[in-house]
Amino acid sequence: MSRNQSSSTDKTMSTWQLASLITSTLIGVGVLTLPRTSTERLAEQGWMAPLAGGGIALAATLLIAWLSRRYPGLTFIQYSEVIWGSRKSRWLGKLISLPWVLLYLAHLYIGTAITSRLFGEVVVTAVLRETPIEAIIITMFCLALFLCLHDVEVVSRVNELLFLLILFPVLIIGLLSFQKADWNQILPLFSASFPDVFKGAVETAFTYQGYEVMLIFFAFAQPVARKSQAGFIGIAVAIGVYTLITMSGIAVFGVDEMQKLTWPTLEIVKTTQMPGLVLERLESAFLGVWVAAVFTTISNTYYAFNLGLRQFFGRGMVFQRIMSLLLMFPLFYLALIPQNIVQIFRVSRMSGYIGLVVGLGLPLLYLAVSLMRRQGNRVKEKGKVAR
Repeated sequence: MSRNQSSSTDKTMSTWQLASLITSTLIGVGVLTLPRTSTERLAEQGWMAPLAGGGIALAATLLIAWLSRRYPGLTFIQYSEVIWGSRKSRWLGKLISLPWVLLYLAHLYIGTAITSRLFGEVVVTAVLRETPIEAIIITMFCLALFLCLHDVEVVSRVNELLFLLILFPVLIIGLLSFQKADWNQILPLFSASFPDVFKGAVETAFTYQGYEVMLIFFAFAQPVARKSQAGFIGIAVAIGVYTLITMSGIAVFGVDEMQKLTWPTLEIVKTTQMPGLVLERLESAFLGVWVAAVFTTISNTYYAFNLGLRQFFGRGMVFQRIMSLLLMFPLFYLALIPQNIVQIFRVSRMSGYIGLVVGLGLPLLYLAVSLMRRQGNRVKEKGKVAR
């Protein structure tokens, strides 16, 4: 067994840690724009978009878990050469799978740049207005770089630690925002047509992107870990959070007002008051939690990219540390290419369509080829392999 394959046999993640990693990756920058994007097509029924879009994300995650169970202990980079090659010509499998592997790695890399740029825009426009956006982005990259210098076990523990810190404040703020809700603004119910719901689901599915990192991280699950259960929990929590925030935005502002707001969720928080005035400016606390959420999104994506790159070249941890540092500089300039917020949203939408191809299309393709070639193992959730 090669050095890069042996590294992925160190199974360290439990079911809870896998679920925490999925949710922490999904909840990020998109939480600030979701109420607006959800109501663009579905208007008052915009709260249906996170539910339908979450269904797409859930289906993709379960497919990734299924694929991982057929190749236990291997990441997407490693079982690509197995699926497309043979025992006698593994190099041929690596050559045939090269376009898919490069597409996956490029998506992770570009997605990291887009997320970091959106993060910088929010911080500069809402909080640190005199601070250069370059300083904001490079600070987040340094934090992500620090995580890339450690093993996967550190990544799982960081996500597990920050999971509850992110989840509970967001849920509390979402519930408190209903104090000024006008429930007539979500009426009429269920009047949207199926084509509109489908289109809204596809567009909202962009917000859930990040689950594709599990093509890497599922390989590090413990033998007793239930990957499908972790995927279901992780996506279900994100669906609950996104639906709650979207519904509160519609009920508080209404559809027409929502379309005029660049960061509607942040405006929702500004109108929310804590009982007893414990916190007079709730948006400050919310932004602190949101920074932690964006950190996990950027760090997990950048870590998955560098780990995949390391396995593609068959190198060790030293290679990952060096490359994560070197590739941070072009990533920084890539994040600064869009000239304004309109271009950023346009690039983000294009990346969303590519993300659907990577997160949903590639697992379907790989599963089809694997089943036709009768490869892989039928692995039960508790780690028992049936030959």
